[in-house]
Amino acid sequence: MSVMRYIPTELNEIITEANLIVEVKGLEAFSEDVTIKNSDAMKTIPLFKKTGFSFQVKSVLKNTARIVVPDIIRVPAENWRRSLSQHKERYADGPSKSYNIKKYDTEVTSVKKADILFLHHFQGTFELVVKDSYESKEALEKVTMLIAAP
Repeated sequence: MSVMRYIPTELNEIITEANLIVEVKGLEAFSEDVTIKNSDAMKTIPLFKKTGFSFQVKSVLKNTARIVVPDIIRVPAENWRRSLSQHKERYADGPSKSYNIKKYDTEVTSVKKADILFLHHFQGTFELVVKDSYESKEALEKVTMLIAAP
């Protein structure tokens, strides 16, 4: 069975780690099926449901990834990689793992209500830098100042 430990993370750390910070408007939830490769032809492994939320990008606050940011981005649930690993553990005899999970303490109750996302863009995907790495528009001035700080 997987074990998870949460490690508190500060806003300035998230801003440093993020290679893309965007101001957004939430649109809708999404779900996509992920096929699990199976080495045992006799065993059927159920599809994994990767879920997340789509956002309209209003402005780009930081872009060290140097990418062209599309008007709409899809951000998977922060835990999707761990959930996929647990799915494989359960259905495909995958290894049990322990996780140290960085977590940001935000007052925004859900990613759906986020106005600012702190992301890591890698191989065409947009993922939250740490668990709950999003903020409200009230934090925009503070975020902008931290981005500009050396």
